[in-house]
Amino acid sequence: MARSLIGAFVSGARGLLSAQLFISVAAVGLAGWTLAITNQLIRERDLLRERVIQLEASMAERGIVVPATQTVVSTPTQPAPLYPGGIGALAHGAIDGPVEATETQTQTASANQDGRDLGRVISELFTPAPPMRIVVIHVRAPADTNAVRAIAVQLGKDAHVHVVVAQMAARDGRPSGYTYFDGRQSRAAADLVTQFHDIARGEGVAPWSAQLRGAALPAQGEYAADRLDLVLPQLPAPEPAPAVAAPVERAG
Repeated sequence: MARSLIGAFVSGARGLLSAQLFISVAAVGLAGWTLAITNQLIRERDLLRERVIQLEASMAERGIVVPATQTVVSTPTQPAPLYPGGIGALAHGAIDGPVEATETQTQTASANQDGRDLGRVISELFTPAPPMRIVVIHVRAPADTNAVRAIAVQLGKDAHVHVVVAQMAARDGRPSGYTYFDGRQSRAAADLVTQFHDIARGEGVAPWSAQLRGAALPAQGEYAADRLDLVLPQLPAPEPAPAVAAPVERAG
């Protein structure tokens, strides 16, 4: 019994040593092949360097000026901002009424990118969201800007927020709705949109008194937790006034 156990142990040890020997031989062979390839590349590099020196010497003998080596400094490409515009910069400071801007102005303005570290993210999970400070109302037509002005003034007074009215580009395909940039602001954003609907209903603007779908996006740059973006549907064109027929006079 004891001899069988010893024999099994010896045979197992021999198999393990054989496997280790095979792996070691394979590793040495791979290292030798890698070393040979590396030496070949080094020789080719040295040959190319010598060839370059010979070409430069030949050009110098012919009176050709060898151009100096230029140092190329590659600048890292800044990623395109996730959100266009600088509407937040337009809303700084005290505002008596709504600020009007175009989407071209908002896209050319620079946005500050806020660094978000892990500690800040964790702290935001246990702290309340900052109060809403900026409401950006996007309209689709120039005529809608005049219609939304009174609503924006009333909303700014009632909710104590800065209101910015921005006209969207002609081919902007963003759907109607509202967007907030912090998950903690879902209730505050819904309350602001409800206030907007109530004011629009009081002004008699039916398309803007309908409920809109909300969405949350990650905060980046000027799109901070204290901002709400509201994209409105386009108002229908006013119906033309009916023509009034002139009275017909009868000859007496």
